[in-house]
Amino acid sequence: MGTYAIFDGISPAEQERMFTCFQPVKQQFSTGETVMRYAGTLQKIGILLSGRAHLSCVDAQGRENRLEQLGPDDVFGEMFTLPMESLHYFVTAETACEVLFIDYAHVIKRCEKACAHHSQLVHNLFCMTAHKSRMQTMHLSVLSQRTVRLKLLTYFELLCRYVPGRLPMSYSALADYLSVDRSAMMREIKKMKEEGLVRIEGKRVELL
Repeated sequence: MGTYAIFDGISPAEQERMFTCFQPVKQQFSTGETVMRYAGTLQKIGILLSGRAHLSCVDAQGRENRLEQLGPDDVFGEMFTLPMESLHYFVTAETACEVLFIDYAHVIKRCEKACAHHSQLVHNLFCMTAHKSRMQTMHLSVLSQRTVRLKLLTYFELLCRYVPGRLPMSYSALADYLSVDRSAMMREIKKMKEEGLVRIEGKRVELL
């Protein structure tokens, strides 16, 4: 599937010079703290330098849905998931996190110095936007399945195809991601193991 990082093709020395152009802000967050609330317009790009976090949204009925797991080098912000009206989007720290914020306006403005690394960063952002779109399409494919078992099988198939062998989240987070009850999900996983459909040891997953 391929992964992308915001600083791909940009040397550490060029990253230092970028700070003059982009004027980023580095912040620390504690476990459970809100890292960012999305606005209705393109405002900020967040780069998770360390730790784990997740993107969620709350619908009009007050239900919280987990949309995306975030780890080191992952990028988030309105340009990747432009909020829908009536839905509240926010990023929450799962562990202690360090985040670099860049104003969207600094990224898209014309670089007076014609820096090559500025163009490279914009290219990386386009690649990451396409990658996130693909991940969201995969998520919709999983959610469209009608039963807990079909959701699990679809997710495990995608997982083993693209990230062989390991769940990238806890089982509670997986239940949120699949939009199912955790107890019902664990019962279904147990049945699937007994029927020889899947082998799971800890977070390692193998379809049989």
